[in-house]
Amino acid sequence: MSSSPGPREERTEREDLAALVPFFGVVLLLPPFLNLFAGMIGPFGVPVEVLYLFGVWFLVIAGAVLLSRGRQFRETPAKSLPETGPAAPPEPPGHA
Repeated sequence: MSSSPGPREERTEREDLAALVPFFGVVLLLPPFLNLFAGMIGPFGVPVEVLYLFGVWFLVIAGAVLLSRGRQFRETPAKSLPETGPAAPPEPPGHA
């Protein structure tokens, strides 16, 4: 038996991880974590709370993008069907 997961198994693993991304995003944005940086001033006078907020937001988006990328994006594209011209209208009945 093969030890590598099949396409369906890989998809369910990604779906499970994708369900955790918003959960961790919400947990990291709860007041106990946000209050860790209360009153701290970062570079250019920007509060560290704001930098933390946008950092978590960026990580949630990046995680969603990375988990949404399917295997098909990493493989070569499948051969496309040959291009055909426009379909001719059907002949009316009774004409030979």
